[in-house]
Amino acid sequence: MTDERQAETDPVFFDALFHRKRKRGKWDVVDAPQLEALVADTHAHLQLLDDPALALARCAANGVGFVCTISDVHEDGSTTYDKLDAWKHEGAVDTAKIVHRC
Repeated sequence: MTDERQAETDPVFFDALFHRKRKRGKWDVVDAPQLEALVADTHAHLQLLDDPALALARCAANGVGFVCTISDVHEDGSTTYDKLDAWKHEGAVDTAKIVHRC
């Protein structure tokens, strides 16, 4: 199975936990790194993710206080600019949900 086809079959976890893939489709929950300060992600490509809002929620739940998304209008079009406000709003809602589950 190619990496591309495998990625289509991997589950999406709607939580802030860290999941490590094992054999035969199993997943382990592992401890998140303990950060001593807020962290900045200075090179993200939100428009390439399956669920950008969930990624932003996970960032917020795990101490990432700043995300700089990279976009090339020639390659990516205006997707990031058009959808960023919606992703931020959905991410805020998702953050409340996933923090409550942990």
